[in-house]
Amino acid sequence: MLARDVMSSPVITLRPDTPVYAAAALLISHGFTAAPVVTAEGDVAGIATEADLLRGRVDGAHPERTVGALMDSSPLVVAPDDDLADVVTLMLDREVRTVPVVDSGRLVGIVTHRDVLRCVARRELTPAEVWRRRMAPTPADREEMGRAL
Repeated sequence: MLARDVMSSPVITLRPDTPVYAAAALLISHGFTAAPVVTAEGDVAGIATEADLLRGRVDGAHPERTVGALMDSSPLVVAPDDDLADVVTLMLDREVRTVPVVDSGRLVGIVTHRDVLRCVARRELTPAEVWRRRMAPTPADREEMGRAL
């Protein structure tokens, strides 16, 4: 299986000039632990995690900080055609839960622990099995998709 087979797309993103409070509200409202930070052109500039946003608020030195000041500006990224086993290995080795998927420099999706775990829980071993779930979701799938939107 490839990264493209399990990635979520479209992706909820942040901009470097997004205020920390707005970024935190967005992550909470969608149940995410991180979001890619993209430029106006769609290039991945970094990734902002819950920990980054907390760190920016706890020190109290700059109450109006933006995501660009706190994000990891060198995030791990993968390509759509990268083998999913390699992606998961990288995620575990680097201790990251969220990896942007980039094609020709542009963000095309995101792979999270939850995306991969969903496949494990449903015993989806092939791209066709994932595709069937996405094309004909069960009531539980539709409820989960509604929470993610």
